[in-house]
Amino acid sequence: MIELKKLPMNLQFFADPNPDPDPEDPKEDKPVTLTQKELQSKLDSEADKRAAKAVETAKAKWEADKKQALEDAKNEGAKLAKMSAAEKADAEMQARVEEIEKREAALKQSELKAATKALLQDNGLPADMSDTLIGLGDAEAIKNAVTALKGSLDTQVNEKVEKLATGTKPSNSSSNLSSSNDAFDAVMAKYQKPQQ
Repeated sequence: MIELKKLPMNLQFFADPNPDPDPEDPKEDKPVTLTQKELQSKLDSEADKRAAKAVETAKAKWEADKKQALEDAKNEGAKLAKMSAAEKADAEMQARVEEIEKREAALKQSELKAATKALLQDNGLPADMSDTLIGLGDAEAIKNAVTALKGSLDTQVNEKVEKLATGTKPSNSSSNLSSSNDAFDAVMAKYQKPQQ
């Protein structure tokens, strides 16, 4: 075995060169105690700040939207001013047609929603599914989806009912009902008239 030589070490070399006699404890956060009124006033001021910020944001958005609508109207007015009478009439007619198409689309959407709700209720399904089904857009596609959904739901319900209705099978243990010790037979024998 090899013998190792130990070297003398000056452990003071590793010590702190400027020892501090009272090291300062880090400041701990002390819990703040507030009265009910002080707490409520702080909560109210925070709520007021948030409400004011929300109002400012909404106001800025509204002003931006208003400014954009005004610019659009000015541009449309400038376009109309440059157009001849026939072009103006065509542009006005096109604007009316677009407005009518928007109204028709909204009317079709509400009719489709009402029809979908009625179809769902007729099939015993929740009417709040209508918003999801309207995304299909076509009445025939919605009808097919409702039919498929109803069939799937009925199948699952029937399977659950059958599973619950089957219960447990009776055990194959012997019974005393067919034996001579049958209590029912004993009672019946007592009340039967003797045969002559």
